[in-house]
Amino acid sequence: MRWPRRNRERRSGWMGELPPWWRRYPGNAICIVLAVALLGGGLSWLLWPDPPEDTSCATGVERVESECVGVTDGSYSFGDGDGEGGNLAGVFGRIRTENDAVNKATAKKDGPSHVSVVYLMSMVPRAKNGDTNTPDSVRHEIQGAHTAQMEANHSGKYGDLPKIKLLLAHVGNSAAQADAVLAEIRDRVPGDRIVAVAGLGTSTVATEGLIRRLTGPKSSGGLQLAAVGSVLTADTLKKVPGLVRVAPVNSDEASAAAAFLQQKEYAKKRVLVVQDEKPDDQYTKTLGQGFLRAFPASRLAAKTETYDSSQDGVGTAFKTRMSTICAARPDVIFFAGRGTHLPAFLAPLKDRPCAKERQVLVVSGDDASQSAQADGFQDIKDTLRDGNVRLVYTGLAHPESWSLRPDAYPGASKPSFGPEGRFHQLFKEEALDDGQAIMGHDAVLTAVAGIRLVAKNSNTNNGLVSGSEVIQIWRSLHGRETVLGASGLISLDNEGSPERKAVPLIEIRADGSVHTLAVSAQGGKPLTLQELGE
Repeated sequence: MRWPRRNRERRSGWMGELPPWWRRYPGNAICIVLAVALLGGGLSWLLWPDPPEDTSCATGVERVESECVGVTDGSYSFGDGDGEGGNLAGVFGRIRTENDAVNKATAKKDGPSHVSVVYLMSMVPRAKNGDTNTPDSVRHEIQGAHTAQMEANHSGKYGDLPKIKLLLAHVGNSAAQADAVLAEIRDRVPGDRIVAVAGLGTSTVATEGLIRRLTGPKSSGGLQLAAVGSVLTADTLKKVPGLVRVAPVNSDEASAAAAFLQQKEYAKKRVLVVQDEKPDDQYTKTLGQGFLRAFPASRLAAKTETYDSSQDGVGTAFKTRMSTICAARPDVIFFAGRGTHLPAFLAPLKDRPCAKERQVLVVSGDDASQSAQADGFQDIKDTLRDGNVRLVYTGLAHPESWSLRPDAYPGASKPSFGPEGRFHQLFKEEALDDGQAIMGHDAVLTAVAGIRLVAKNSNTNNGLVSGSEVIQIWRSLHGRETVLGASGLISLDNEGSPERKAVPLIEIRADGSVHTLAVSAQGGKPLTLQELGE
């Protein structure tokens, strides 16, 4: 069938198919096209997945669970400054400057080799997460670590190769954050030549698990890096391969305290033990156990009083024990708990019903050193001001101990921390009373000693070493290879713990000052160079 000419004309173009009113308004076509495009775009916006969130805080640093964690060369400062300023900015800036100098030197033709040591810990203390460190103690520890880095690179201490870069790792406070940091360290091992990790935080179950992943063999997914704990004291950590400590273990601290309490002044004093039973705190558990093993049972005033700091109401629990304490009539209380709980314990102790009958000496472990910088220290001073309570703790390091037992401190104390020493040249306004700078220094010093002992006995690779080789050499750091630490001689036994490490007994006084009363050790006598044949 043929269409009439008129109809054929209507079909000859696309406009010819449309009704007359449409042909009068051709702009309608444009409107429809735009509407379809907008509708399609809207659907795409609704259905297209959001781009991934940018979690980068800086090179090597990622935001995990709302906190920036990772590894930096000092160019990023962890903490409230959000990368700039804050508690750690000053020391981080100095570390970055030294790391840049090492990079520049080693980049030259025939320049020296270098390796990296990672200083790892939770660098932003969170009291709500049970962290017993303070911002001051963290800063001091890293300042000490940097002091050791500067000595290693500029004084020829323990040789001069390889040069040492110091990387800084904030491990956070959760498993996810720790996983992210370990992944970053793993990625950077080849490029940064990472061979050791120092610092490592406090003695908890989580810390042990982290260290095992750092030191474990590569065949089992570990990083096979050497590890040096600065303030790790729990005896249970003796079981971790590849780990050494520069601090005395808790059983040695407890033995030192027991020896102190058997001196003539305290020989007839009765002692009561107060024990924190928090399940995952290896520090408090082994501290109490060590004291009970070392101290004569005949002088214990009563059975051990316990509490659990993982539960609420710790302060209330302490208050309810005061009548029991009065009934036991102790002259000394050995407090096997964390320093953060001392204010809550000492306040009711001051007001106990029998307060006027006798003065009580409270002796605790090294964690009490943190109380001077923590919330509640004013409460401690108020308690001590009344005079019926004294507070002494087994410290890890204190400047006054150097003059009390110079034979136990023949090492880096004066050149590193004396009035003209490198620490005070770098950090003139900082104090040493909490011992953290000294322990951070000795942890890095021990890592350097191991690294350079390997390099000294190897004629290959221009001083380059591996983490596995450093782990192997730990067993040689005794006798003539003993590390001359500022905190005392570090002569490592086969379990990686220092033998008869010096332990200062330190008193906190009512004005907040701290003073060393005596220097003890496991068995009462610290190791000296004379015994090592030096």
